Amino acid sequence: MNAEQTSVETKPGAPEGGGNLITRDFWSRYGVPAALLAMVVFFTFQTSAFMTQSNIMNILRQSSVLSIAAIGTTIVLICGGIDISMGAIMALAGIVAVVGAQSMGLPEIVSVLLGLVAAGAVGAVNGLLSERIRIPAFIATLGTSLVVRGISFVYTEGRSIGFGRGDEASGQLIQWFGKGFIGSVPVPVVVMLALYLLAWIVMQRSTWGMHTYAIGSSERAARVAGLKVTSHRIQVYVLAGLLSGLAGVILAGRLGSASPSLGSGVEFDILTAVVLGGTSIYGGKGNIVRTLIGALFLSTLTNGLILMNVPSFYQQISQGLVLLLALTLDRIQTRGAR
Repeated sequence: MNAEQTSVETKPGAPEGGGNLITRDFWSRYGVPAALLAMVVFFTFQTSAFMTQSNIMNILRQSSVLSIAAIGTTIVLICGGIDISMGAIMALAGIVAVVGAQSMGLPEIVSVLLGLVAAGAVGAVNGLLSERIRIPAFIATLGTSLVVRGISFVYTEGRSIGFGRGDEASGQLIQWFGKGFIGSVPVPVVVMLALYLLAWIVMQRSTWGMHTYAIGSSERAARVAGLKVTSHRIQVYVLAGLLSGLAGVILAGRLGSASPSLGSGVEFDILTAVVLGGTSIYGGKGNIVRTLIGALFLSTLTNGLILMNVPSFYQQISQGLVLLLALTLDRIQTRGAR
């Protein structure tokens, strides 16, 4: 079982050769790439600064944090869950990494690992609350998000924590992750592409990935087949926490500091990118590569609007409309499949 086997084409009740099926299939496969291409052409003609090497690298760098966290969210949704604690986890991991390297004097690699451990622990709590205690995942992850964000504010007293200017060696590794280069390619972009390749292999070629799709498609059938649904979903939430934590560390490195407001509101951008990429909020359907395309779509849209000097509130309106459109199309496809 893989992503294609859980799509609407394989549903027994779906009409064969029907026009609605062709429309749904076209959108799920080519809609977002076609829209992205059209948007690139539009912005290229609207501003000469858009189609330049520096701006393209800027778009990729800006999308990297969003894209990395979106991997975990994609897998959570495929497995039939939901997570809205990504932004708070990003803030926590960034703070732990920066504090460990700057204030505690720990080796930076140790500080980064501690940040990831903290992020994974929050993911584990999300999984335990939603799967063991059976709190609805949306409420459980909302609660942990509020708690974690609040702890971050209490610990930092609402202030940003940056790397000291007097110590040139302080935070070099973390900042390299955020704004360094490998050749002419930004490090976050390299990390993003490597993670997407690994995630694609896991989801399409491994037993773990097949079980993830199976559980999201039908939890009851997965249990009958002997799959350990509860423990598997907890693993998925831990993985999502780790990826959000990594995104937070990279963002802190790019900014040169960490704050309790780091990643505030990013949850909706991540969910928009994931759903825009064709992952169903009802579980069992999704594709890692399309999530990357969805994230690039959002980053390109924001970048182009900024270059055109469009006010920020219009940018929010456009992103909200994109999210509503993606959810509407997802709902239409789900109804058609039924």
